[in-house]
Amino acid sequence: MKPAMQCLLNAPRWDISFHNLVNSSWHNYASQNAYINHDMNNFKKLITVISLFLGITANTIAQSGALGIHATIAEYDGDINGNKHHFYGFDESQFGAALSLQQYLNPSFNLMEMASFNRLKYQNTDKTAGVQANFSSLTMNLRYKLNNGYLFKESSPIAPFLNVGLGGAYINSKNYTALNENTIMDGKIKANFSLGAGILFQFNDRVGLEYANTIQVPLDDSWDGIDKGQYDLYLQHSLGLQFNLKKPKDTDGDGVQDRKDKCADTPAGVIVDSDGCPMDKDTDGVPDYLDKCPLLPGLAEMNGCPDRDKDGVADNDDQCPDVSGLARFAGCPDSDGDGIQDSEDACPNIKGSDLFKGCPDTDGDGVMDSEDKCADTPKGVKVDSTGCIADTDGDGVIDTEDACPNLAGVASAKGCPEVKPEVKQLFQKALQGIQFQTGKAVIKSVSFPILDAITKVMKENPSYKIFIGGHTDDIGNDATNMTLSKNRAEAVAKYLITKGVDPLRISSTGYGETTPVDSNKTTAGRTRNRRVEFKVEFLQ
Repeated sequence: MKPAMQCLLNAPRWDISFHNLVNSSWHNYASQNAYINHDMNNFKKLITVISLFLGITANTIAQSGALGIHATIAEYDGDINGNKHHFYGFDESQFGAALSLQQYLNPSFNLMEMASFNRLKYQNTDKTAGVQANFSSLTMNLRYKLNNGYLFKESSPIAPFLNVGLGGAYINSKNYTALNENTIMDGKIKANFSLGAGILFQFNDRVGLEYANTIQVPLDDSWDGIDKGQYDLYLQHSLGLQFNLKKPKDTDGDGVQDRKDKCADTPAGVIVDSDGCPMDKDTDGVPDYLDKCPLLPGLAEMNGCPDRDKDGVADNDDQCPDVSGLARFAGCPDSDGDGIQDSEDACPNIKGSDLFKGCPDTDGDGVMDSEDKCADTPKGVKVDSTGCIADTDGDGVIDTEDACPNLAGVASAKGCPEVKPEVKQLFQKALQGIQFQTGKAVIKSVSFPILDAITKVMKENPSYKIFIGGHTDDIGNDATNMTLSKNRAEAVAKYLITKGVDPLRISSTGYGETTPVDSNKTTAGRTRNRRVEFKVEFLQ
């Protein structure tokens, strides 16, 4: 026995005619199997439409869509119950089914197509009126997701939502009243409006459980058999599984799908946060995988490390992290700017040189100022260990004024040794005592004693270096006189060499008639002008 019939049998007895009328009305419910079969055929038609839609949108759905399979229960609200909105009673519940398809638009919205088949039965309290209807509907819904990053994170496993949509409902309905037996709305298509809310429990990236309540309003007031100017509606409860048709794309392989990934180009193997961006534990804007100091807030230009003294050298590389310094000295200072860091500078506040460990040598003489007794020595002058001008031979004549800096001498001879008086006399005698054949460079034998005496002087004084100069009068050609004077000076030099004087200690030249010592107008003057001069120089 059908539930509706059982209900009528247990109802209080009315008058026979009314009872028969009601019984006759409910008798029509006995044929509901055929009625349901009729609607199932209509539902199959709807499934065909959905399949066509799936085929058209397959590409898009495969990339970003989800398929839902739902069980449904529908509750009536309309003229028969006085539009009381008495829901959640689940009287004479009839199960239906639904198929949904969603397409991701952005973090806040999805587009959802839903096809459903709902069965509904209702009778009022006094059993005087009732309705039975089957609905096959196809609606297009816009879903607003609350897990859009404002109230809930996109990755939240609990995702509330709101739906609003429009579509069409294919309705088969049967009603009864005390005055009217079966009235059937058979296969009518009506516009349908829907408004609902629900929550999705996302188990993982591929599967979730969805529960929703949706007010479905076919835009027709006659499907329950009573037209009072107020739309009849029903509340659809749905519970089902959502399947993402394709694993969400994760281009960089960091475990966060691209549509939620704010850093979709993260290098492989880098640990990321829920937004798909590299972890930054110290929140300094430098991701940990690039941060040389991941636990200390730092600067991007320092690879995430701090620079306390702001000298451009990161603290982890700075040997003097609390004192501003130079990169070339690993962050340590060079206060005087002499290129020597303070820790190695003996004079850190006075500019100096490497030679003296950072201490100065103002006059550049090679003696640092602290040891220089003559700190203003002219540049390039040789100094002693005290920084004063040197007197190498210790003769009291400084080297810069000493003609013989390596030979102790006398000031009157500019620091050179003084030539002995007897040597001076010998050289004076040689001026006229060395004679040559007329017009020739042949030494007369009368000159040999003087030359031998000079040889002896040279051997007794090894520091002597002798210079020989030849001179003539102005008789004759100038060029001839010049040649003659050179040859005579060379003849004297050769004689001394043959007597054992080192050639390196002898030099000679001729001056011709260019340097007379007397007038060439007299015989005596010309005689004095014809001479050989000896000058002593000293070997250094």
